[in-house]
Amino acid sequence: MEVNMLSRVADGIYWLSRYMERTHGMLLTLNTLYNMSFDQETNDYQGYKPLLQYYTDLSAEEIEKVQFDSNYVLKYIICDANNNNSVKSLITRSRENARGAQDKITKELWEHINSMYHYINDCELPDRLETAEAMEILSKMNKDFLMYNGIIHVTMPRGIGWNFSSLGKNLERCLQTLTFTQAYYRPIAFDLDGTEDLLYWRKLLLSLSGYELYMKSYSNIPHNRKVVQQVIFNKDFAHSLIYTLGLIEIHLNSLFKDNHLSEARTMRNHFGRLKSAVEFTDYHHMTNEQLESLLEDTISQLYIFSADFSKLFFSYTLDSSDKCNTPYLFK
Repeated sequence: MEVNMLSRVADGIYWLSRYMERTHGMLLTLNTLYNMSFDQETNDYQGYKPLLQYYTDLSAEEIEKVQFDSNYVLKYIICDANNNNSVKSLITRSRENARGAQDKITKELWEHINSMYHYINDCELPDRLETAEAMEILSKMNKDFLMYNGIIHVTMPRGIGWNFSSLGKNLERCLQTLTFTQAYYRPIAFDLDGTEDLLYWRKLLLSLSGYELYMKSYSNIPHNRKVVQQVIFNKDFAHSLIYTLGLIEIHLNSLFKDNHLSEARTMRNHFGRLKSAVEFTDYHHMTNEQLESLLEDTISQLYIFSADFSKLFFSYTLDSSDKCNTPYLFK
């Protein structure tokens, strides 16, 4: 039996999923970069720069000062209340959205979000991050997010709420994959025929939970074109662009199946063209310029899609006057 849902509740479920997916992606990246900061053989010249560029509003000068400072980055990313995109801020915002949609999410999900909220607000956490406990804390929080994904997958009914939740999650995942791919290809001028070694690509692959699959699926050098194949075009990789676009299309079609508004038809057509542009790209013969353009254009189109989606379903417009350069949109 189909049940209608208030736009206010759908909005809460959609943003709950976006914030939680963003937080999980941020923690995966922080965990990867923190662990690799102990490896002096990686000859790392970026440090935490990709993380800070995408997830914070620090200026280029501020990032340059702190990009190798683990203590500062850990506290700023995890528990700084003045950072709108810290784990603490995002989990708090997620909990507010979950509270507003409490009668449409499961008891198990609400209890788990609450437990994460109380853990991140422990007044002793900032001090513990300066000790050897930091790695243990990161590991625990990453496991909490794996459990969150398991609980939502196992307990949530597959209705309208599930479609809004999945669409928000995969939209956020798309943007993370694209922006992080940019962050590692831009310093090498998007060179698909370069000879960067596996150590260079390991950080990107680990941040997207794709290192193990890459090692099992691809062999030997060169890596530059193979990494693009995995993170953008591999339909078996859960964080790849084409896989997540496919999921967005499925949930968008479910939401639009009884909607005959011209705005809905226009939005679905725009999204179809966006997905087709990626799907029919010949990555075997793709040039460096085409890669740069594909990443930039897809990010731009996804921000426009996100704003149009919010306007159509939730009747508000995101503050997206600079959509292409605003990677941390909030409701």
